[in-house]
Amino acid sequence: MADQSSSSGSSSSSTRPSHNLEIMDSGPAHAVVPLATCPHLKEVKPLPPAKINARTACSECQIGAEVWTCLTCYKYNCGRFVNEHAMMHHLSSSHPMALSMADLSVWCYPCDSYVHNPALIGAKSAAHESKFGETMPS
Repeated sequence: MADQSSSSGSSSSSTRPSHNLEIMDSGPAHAVVPLATCPHLKEVKPLPPAKINARTACSECQIGAEVWTCLTCYKYNCGRFVNEHAMMHHLSSSHPMALSMADLSVWCYPCDSYVHNPALIGAKSAAHESKFGETMPS
């Protein structure tokens, strides 16, 4: 399909259809904003002596994709879009929070939300160092 943005073949911002801007300006951006605090942060335990291994597979199915670590017992399990072992661990143990080895986000199951709080920096830093081989930028 030929580029129909201009007759000269070059594209500029002035030739963009204005309806794209209307869509972008028509409402909230739908950004994911983590909670700054939640009542379950007290369940986050200190790092184990082995720290965090971002390359660990799920303890149940041994799949290495979308692995989360429980921030109470530091058990590694796969996420909802693999075999749901992290969620099943939460349901059976009531351990509320898990850290993603993929993007280093923290999910609180009871709050049904991501959380970012200074209490989580130690675990996130350990996972970052394991995953990238360097300390997490501050």
